[in-house]
Amino acid sequence: MRIRRYEAEVDIRTAAGETVTYKGDGLGPADEEPTVLLDGLEAAALKQEPGGEVIASRARRSA
Repeated sequence: MRIRRYEAEVDIRTAAGETVTYKGDGLGPADEEPTVLLDGLEAAALKQEPGGEVIASRARRSA
């Protein structure tokens, strides 16, 4: 299996009304579309901000 590096950002509106952005990168299957990874990334960001809401997210393959 070929592996590729991905980068992602998830914007959360916190329970207090602030906007925070979580950024990260990681490895995944080379044939996976970046958007397929967003559910897990959003869930991880929401664990950091209980009561928060995802307002935007994006993922892309790294060069």
